[in-house]
Amino acid sequence: MHRSPRAGYRASRSQGPGERQEEPKPRTASTTSTSSPMSGLSALAEAVLVRRIAQLHAQGDVALDELDAARALLAEALWRQGRPIAAGAAAGRIRSGSLERRRPVVMLIEAEALAATSQLEAATRLMERIVEEVGVDDAWRLRSGVPSRLPWPTPASLRPRRPVEQQATGAEALAPGADPARTAAAHARLEAARQGYLANDAERGDRELMVALRLDARIAPEGIALFEPTLDDQSATERLLLYGDLLRAAGRAAEASAVYDRAARA
Repeated sequence: MHRSPRAGYRASRSQGPGERQEEPKPRTASTTSTSSPMSGLSALAEAVLVRRIAQLHAQGDVALDELDAARALLAEALWRQGRPIAAGAAAGRIRSGSLERRRPVVMLIEAEALAATSQLEAATRLMERIVEEVGVDDAWRLRSGVPSRLPWPTPASLRPRRPVEQQATGAEALAPGADPARTAAAHARLEAARQGYLANDAERGDRELMVALRLDARIAPEGIALFEPTLDDQSATERLLLYGDLLRAAGRAAEASAVYDRAARA
């Protein structure tokens, strides 16, 4: 008998007639001892969405479309906390005929849930379908730096360039070789830094940006564009040193020296 590739993580959610299926509950300090740097806003969104889903569920059939949309958002919030199995369960509660079920991010979450339950073959097929539908670049952007068990293809723009004969300067002179894995990891960290700054979490953004620079110094120009709007006259020494490192990696040695001098006086 043929079994659906998504059956693995749905089996645990089967219910008998008349049973009401519970939505995932928000985690609290008593249920989790650690959290990832990116989980704070997602955990808050989870709590809000769980309450909203309960309200919509009570309205019955008049709010089914909105209920599907809320469940899709809940699935994404869980996935971005590093909880792919719970996210897959939330996505599985969306009606099969709903437009929300066919959204690329929901399909991506289902693929990650399959991978998390060791159904790698089915997960890889679904990953390939997503890449075919939205393209390599958009599939990469959808993930936004969230760790994955799947071998998502790296966009062409993130692959290292072929070495040129003339002597490289600036960031390329500091680049640690043409290693696609390091380049992809650097850009994933760069995207994580972007999310941190957007969430007004400069400490997380700085930490991710520092790692990205160490992985591949060629991200320096993009890192500068992210970092400069967060600076002010009261910036701490550690932030000024990171700024100087970015400038130096981008080949702007004179500006880097000026920033280092400013850090020494801070």
